[in-house]
Amino acid sequence: MKYFPGDRVRIRQVESEYTGSRGLVVEPEPTGQGDASPLGCFVAIDGENGRVRPFLIADLELLRAASVRRTDADQDARPEHQIG
Repeated sequence: MKYFPGDRVRIRQVESEYTGSRGLVVEPEPTGQGDASPLGCFVAIDGENGRVRPFLIADLELLRAASVRRTDADQDARPEHQIG
């Protein structure tokens, strides 16, 4: 799977202090030494103030926002508030 800058991911590396952590895929700082790697990408881990760490693609899991649809039954079950 290919990840793009801005993708939200979870680290699923087996033996790592970052296992289960979430972060954001970012572009590496340009150093002129061929930063592109087909085996991994750089992730800014949540709560580390923007510090970027490299991870293998196999150690990442893409996170997607959940969508919830409200049904008519949900509307009927919700109590109505009376203003008065």
